[in-house]
Amino acid sequence: MSDTLRAAIFLDFDNIVSGMAMLAGPELAERFAADPRAWLRPLMDGPRRTLLRRCYMNANAYIKREDQSRAYFGDFRFAFQAAGFEVVDCPPLTQLKNGADIRMTVDVMDALASTTRFDEFNLHSSDSDFVPLLLRLRAADRRTRMVAHPRIGAIVRAAADEVHTLDDVAKWLLAEGRHPGEAVSDQVVLDTVGAIMTDARGPITLASLGSQLASRLGLTMRDSNYAGRGSVDAMLDAVGGLARQEGPGGGFVLRGEWLASPSDASTDPTDSASSGI
Repeated sequence: MSDTLRAAIFLDFDNIVSGMAMLAGPELAERFAADPRAWLRPLMDGPRRTLLRRCYMNANAYIKREDQSRAYFGDFRFAFQAAGFEVVDCPPLTQLKNGADIRMTVDVMDALASTTRFDEFNLHSSDSDFVPLLLRLRAADRRTRMVAHPRIGAIVRAAADEVHTLDDVAKWLLAEGRHPGEAVSDQVVLDTVGAIMTDARGPITLASLGSQLASRLGLTMRDSNYAGRGSVDAMLDAVGGLARQEGPGGGFVLRGEWLASPSDASTDPTDSASSGI
Protein backbone atom coordinates (compact mmCIF):
# COMPACT_ATOMS: atom_id res chain seq x y z
CA MET A 1 0.00 0.00 0.00
CA SER A 2 1.36 3.45 -0.95
CA ASP A 3 1.62 6.34 1.51
CA THR A 4 -1.39 8.01 -0.16
CA LEU A 5 -4.61 6.12 0.49
CA ARG A 6 -6.86 5.62 -2.52
CA ALA A 7 -10.30 6.15 -1.03
CA ALA A 8 -13.94 5.65 -1.97
CA ILE A 9 -17.03 7.22 -0.35
CA PHE A 10 -20.48 5.62 -0.35
CA LEU A 11 -23.10 7.85 1.30
CA ASP A 12 -26.71 6.96 2.15
CA PHE A 13 -28.05 10.52 1.88
CA ASP A 14 -31.50 9.82 3.35
CA ASN A 15 -30.09 7.97 6.36
CA ILE A 16 -27.45 10.57 7.22
CA VAL A 17 -29.48 13.74 6.58
CA SER A 18 -32.49 12.43 8.50
CA GLY A 19 -30.17 11.44 11.35
CA MET A 20 -28.59 14.92 11.33
CA ALA A 21 -32.04 16.52 11.50
CA MET A 22 -32.98 14.38 14.51
CA LEU A 23 -29.71 15.00 16.36
CA ALA A 24 -28.66 18.51 15.38
CA GLY A 25 -31.81 20.07 13.98
CA PRO A 26 -33.00 20.73 10.43
CA GLU A 27 -30.87 23.84 9.95
CA LEU A 28 -27.61 21.93 10.42
CA ALA A 29 -28.91 18.98 8.39
CA GLU A 30 -29.71 21.34 5.54
CA ARG A 31 -26.23 22.87 5.80
CA PHE A 32 -24.76 19.35 5.56
CA ALA A 33 -26.77 18.76 2.38
CA ALA A 34 -26.19 22.17 0.81
CA ASP A 35 -22.41 22.38 1.35
CA PRO A 36 -20.77 18.93 1.35
CA ARG A 37 -17.31 20.46 0.97
CA ALA A 38 -17.62 21.90 4.51
CA TRP A 39 -17.54 18.44 6.11
CA LEU A 40 -15.56 16.66 3.38
CA ARG A 41 -12.48 18.76 4.15
CA PRO A 42 -12.03 17.59 7.77
CA LEU A 43 -13.29 14.07 7.04
CA MET A 44 -10.94 13.38 4.15
CA ASP A 45 -7.97 15.32 5.51
CA GLY A 46 -4.64 13.54 5.38
CA PRO A 47 -2.65 11.59 2.80
CA ARG A 48 -5.59 10.25 0.79
CA ARG A 49 -6.94 10.67 -2.71
CA THR A 50 -10.68 10.15 -3.12
CA LEU A 51 -11.10 8.29 -6.40
CA LEU A 52 -14.80 7.52 -6.05
CA ARG A 53 -17.61 9.53 -4.46
CA ARG A 54 -21.11 8.11 -4.65
CA CYS A 55 -24.29 9.47 -3.04
CA TYR A 56 -27.50 7.39 -2.85
CA MET A 57 -30.60 9.59 -2.71
CA ASN A 58 -34.38 9.40 -2.79
CA ALA A 59 -35.07 12.78 -4.40
CA ASN A 60 -38.68 12.88 -3.22
CA ALA A 61 -37.87 12.42 0.48
CA TYR A 62 -37.54 15.49 2.69
CA ILE A 63 -36.93 16.90 6.15
CA LYS A 64 -39.10 19.55 7.79
CA ARG A 65 -37.58 22.92 8.61
CA GLU A 66 -38.34 24.85 11.81
CA ASP A 67 -41.19 26.65 10.01
CA GLN A 68 -42.58 23.24 8.91
CA SER A 69 -41.75 23.84 5.22
CA ARG A 70 -40.11 20.94 3.41
CA ALA A 71 -36.51 20.66 2.24
CA TYR A 72 -36.68 18.05 -0.52
CA PHE A 73 -33.56 15.94 -0.96
CA GLY A 74 -33.61 16.35 -4.73
CA ASP A 75 -32.89 20.06 -4.26
CA PHE A 76 -29.39 19.14 -3.02
CA ARG A 77 -28.43 16.99 -6.01
CA PHE A 78 -26.42 19.75 -7.68
CA ALA A 79 -24.48 20.55 -4.48
CA PHE A 80 -23.23 16.97 -4.31
CA GLN A 81 -22.49 16.80 -8.01
CA ALA A 82 -20.50 20.04 -7.65
CA ALA A 83 -18.52 18.33 -4.86
CA GLY A 84 -17.55 15.48 -7.18
CA PHE A 85 -20.22 12.94 -6.22
CA GLU A 86 -22.10 10.68 -8.57
CA VAL A 87 -25.71 10.83 -7.38
CA VAL A 88 -27.54 7.52 -7.64
CA ASP A 89 -31.34 7.69 -7.63
CA CYS A 90 -32.87 5.37 -5.04
CA PRO A 91 -36.67 5.66 -5.23
CA PRO A 92 -38.60 3.91 -2.43
CA LEU A 93 -38.99 0.14 -2.80
CA THR A 94 -41.51 0.08 0.06
CA GLN A 95 -43.02 2.73 2.29
CA LEU A 96 -40.01 2.61 4.64
CA LYS A 97 -37.07 1.47 2.49
CA ASN A 98 -35.43 3.14 -0.51
CA GLY A 99 -33.00 0.33 -1.36
CA ALA A 100 -29.89 2.46 -0.85
CA ASP A 101 -28.25 -0.12 1.45
CA ILE A 102 -28.53 -2.84 -1.20
CA ARG A 103 -27.21 -0.56 -3.95
CA MET A 104 -24.33 0.52 -1.73
CA THR A 105 -23.39 -3.07 -0.89
CA VAL A 106 -23.39 -4.12 -4.55
CA ASP A 107 -21.31 -1.09 -5.55
CA VAL A 108 -18.82 -1.63 -2.71
CA MET A 109 -18.31 -5.23 -3.79
CA ASP A 110 -17.84 -4.08 -7.40
CA ALA A 111 -15.22 -1.58 -6.21
CA LEU A 112 -13.49 -4.28 -4.19
CA ALA A 113 -13.22 -6.42 -7.32
CA SER A 114 -12.13 -3.49 -9.51
CA THR A 115 -8.76 -3.43 -11.22
CA THR A 116 -8.21 -0.16 -9.34
CA ARG A 117 -7.25 -0.95 -5.79
CA PHE A 118 -9.19 1.08 -3.24
CA ASP A 119 -7.26 1.14 0.04
CA GLU A 120 -10.01 2.77 2.09
CA PHE A 121 -13.80 2.48 2.02
CA ASN A 122 -15.85 5.24 3.69
CA LEU A 123 -19.44 4.16 4.42
CA HIS A 124 -21.83 6.88 5.56
CA SER A 125 -24.82 5.15 7.14
CA SER A 126 -26.09 4.03 10.54
CA ASP A 127 -27.43 0.76 9.15
CA SER A 128 -26.16 -2.19 11.17
CA ASP A 129 -26.76 -4.43 8.13
CA PHE A 130 -23.35 -3.29 6.88
CA VAL A 131 -21.47 -5.32 9.48
CA PRO A 132 -20.90 -8.33 7.15
CA LEU A 133 -19.70 -5.96 4.45
CA LEU A 134 -17.27 -4.24 6.83
CA LEU A 135 -15.87 -7.59 7.92
CA ARG A 136 -15.52 -8.68 4.29
CA LEU A 137 -13.53 -5.51 3.52
CA ARG A 138 -11.29 -6.05 6.53
CA ALA A 139 -10.61 -9.63 5.41
CA ALA A 140 -9.57 -8.22 2.04
CA ASP A 141 -7.01 -5.98 3.80
CA ARG A 142 -8.94 -2.76 3.17
CA ARG A 143 -9.31 0.08 5.66
CA THR A 144 -12.87 1.05 6.61
CA ARG A 145 -14.36 4.21 8.09
CA MET A 146 -17.95 4.87 9.13
CA VAL A 147 -19.93 8.08 9.53
CA ALA A 148 -22.92 7.13 11.64
CA HIS A 149 -25.31 7.93 14.47
CA PRO A 150 -23.50 8.38 17.83
CA ARG A 151 -25.53 5.52 19.29
CA ILE A 152 -24.35 3.05 16.68
CA GLY A 153 -23.87 -0.36 18.26
CA ALA A 154 -20.64 -1.81 19.59
CA ILE A 155 -20.70 -4.56 16.96
CA VAL A 156 -20.69 -2.02 14.12
CA ARG A 157 -17.92 -0.02 15.79
CA ALA A 158 -15.82 -3.15 16.18
CA ALA A 159 -16.28 -4.05 12.52
CA ALA A 160 -14.95 -0.69 11.30
CA ASP A 161 -11.41 0.63 11.63
CA GLU A 162 -12.62 4.17 12.38
CA VAL A 163 -15.98 5.71 13.25
CA HIS A 164 -16.96 9.35 13.03
CA THR A 165 -20.34 10.20 14.52
CA LEU A 166 -22.92 12.73 13.39
CA ASP A 167 -21.86 14.73 16.44
CA ASP A 168 -18.40 15.04 14.84
CA VAL A 169 -19.97 16.17 11.57
CA ALA A 170 -22.06 18.76 13.45
CA LYS A 171 -18.89 20.13 15.08
CA TRP A 172 -17.18 20.43 11.68
CA LEU A 173 -20.14 22.31 10.25
CA LEU A 174 -20.42 24.62 13.24
CA ALA A 175 -16.68 25.31 13.15
CA GLU A 176 -17.10 26.73 9.64
CA GLY A 177 -18.83 29.75 11.13
CA ARG A 178 -16.66 30.15 14.23
CA HIS A 179 -13.50 32.24 14.47
CA PRO A 180 -10.35 30.18 15.13
CA GLY A 181 -9.74 29.84 18.84
CA GLU A 182 -13.11 31.29 19.77
CA ALA A 183 -14.44 29.68 22.94
CA VAL A 184 -17.89 29.65 24.50
CA SER A 185 -18.00 29.57 28.30
CA ASP A 186 -20.28 27.29 30.29
CA GLN A 187 -22.07 30.36 31.69
CA VAL A 188 -22.82 31.65 28.20
CA VAL A 189 -24.36 28.28 27.35
CA LEU A 190 -26.50 28.40 30.51
CA ASP A 191 -27.56 31.98 29.84
CA THR A 192 -28.48 31.12 26.24
CA VAL A 193 -30.56 28.12 27.29
CA GLY A 194 -32.33 30.36 29.79
CA ALA A 195 -33.00 32.99 27.12
CA ILE A 196 -34.38 30.39 24.71
CA MET A 197 -36.78 29.10 27.33
CA THR A 198 -37.80 32.64 28.36
CA ASP A 199 -38.79 33.31 24.74
CA ALA A 200 -40.59 29.97 24.36
CA ARG A 201 -44.38 30.12 24.16
CA GLY A 202 -44.76 26.62 25.51
CA PRO A 203 -42.88 23.37 26.11
CA ILE A 204 -40.34 22.63 23.40
CA THR A 205 -38.64 19.39 22.50
CA LEU A 206 -35.17 18.81 23.88
CA ALA A 207 -34.06 18.43 20.27
CA SER A 208 -35.43 21.86 19.34
CA LEU A 209 -33.66 23.41 22.33
CA GLY A 210 -30.41 21.92 21.06
CA SER A 211 -31.06 23.18 17.53
CA GLN A 212 -31.71 26.73 18.74
CA LEU A 213 -28.59 26.65 20.94
CA ALA A 214 -26.47 25.58 17.97
CA SER A 215 -28.00 28.31 15.82
CA ARG A 216 -27.20 31.02 18.39
CA LEU A 217 -23.77 29.87 19.61
CA GLY A 218 -22.44 27.56 16.90
CA LEU A 219 -22.13 24.93 19.62
CA THR A 220 -24.09 21.77 20.30
CA MET A 221 -25.16 20.75 23.80
CA ARG A 222 -22.93 17.68 23.58
CA ASP A 223 -20.06 19.84 22.34
CA SER A 224 -20.38 21.97 25.50
CA ASN A 225 -20.73 18.83 27.67
CA TYR A 226 -24.09 20.27 28.64
CA ALA A 227 -22.57 23.54 29.84
CA GLY A 228 -19.91 21.55 31.70
CA ARG A 229 -22.52 19.74 33.79
CA GLY A 230 -22.28 16.36 32.06
CA SER A 231 -26.01 15.75 31.50
CA VAL A 232 -29.15 17.45 30.26
CA ASP A 233 -30.89 17.37 33.64
CA ALA A 234 -27.86 18.83 35.43
CA MET A 235 -27.69 21.62 32.86
CA LEU A 236 -31.39 22.45 33.29
CA ASP A 237 -30.94 22.46 37.09
CA ALA A 238 -28.04 24.91 36.71
CA VAL A 239 -30.14 27.25 34.59
CA GLY A 240 -32.88 27.13 37.22
CA GLY A 241 -36.64 27.08 36.88
CA LEU A 242 -36.63 24.46 34.13
CA ALA A 243 -37.75 20.85 34.03
CA ARG A 244 -37.71 17.98 31.57
CA GLN A 245 -40.76 15.89 30.81
CA GLU A 246 -40.41 12.45 29.28
CA GLY A 247 -41.39 12.05 25.65
CA PRO A 248 -40.09 11.16 22.18
CA GLY A 249 -36.61 12.30 21.16
CA GLY A 250 -35.43 13.00 24.71
CA GLY A 251 -38.64 14.60 25.92
CA PHE A 252 -39.80 18.18 26.38
CA VAL A 253 -38.32 21.12 28.29
CA LEU A 254 -40.70 23.26 30.36
CA ARG A 255 -40.53 26.31 32.57
CA GLY A 256 -41.39 25.56 36.17
CA GLU A 257 -44.58 27.62 36.21
CA TRP A 258 -46.02 25.51 33.40
CA LEU A 259 -45.90 22.48 35.64
CA ALA A 260 -47.96 24.31 38.23
CA SER A 261 -50.35 25.85 35.69
CA PRO A 262 -50.39 23.63 32.61
CA SER A 263 -53.31 25.55 31.14
CA ASP A 264 -51.02 28.55 30.68
CA ALA A 265 -48.69 26.65 28.33
CA SER A 266 -49.06 25.27 24.87
CA THR A 267 -48.31 21.58 25.17
CA ASP A 268 -48.59 20.77 21.47
CA PRO A 269 -45.24 19.06 20.67
CA THR A 270 -45.67 19.93 17.00
CA ASP A 271 -44.87 23.51 18.04
CA SER A 272 -41.22 22.39 18.11
CA ALA A 273 -41.08 19.16 16.13
CA SER A 274 -37.57 19.56 14.81
CA SER A 275 -34.49 18.05 16.42
CA GLY A 276 -31.13 19.04 17.85
CA ILE A 277 -28.39 18.12 20.26
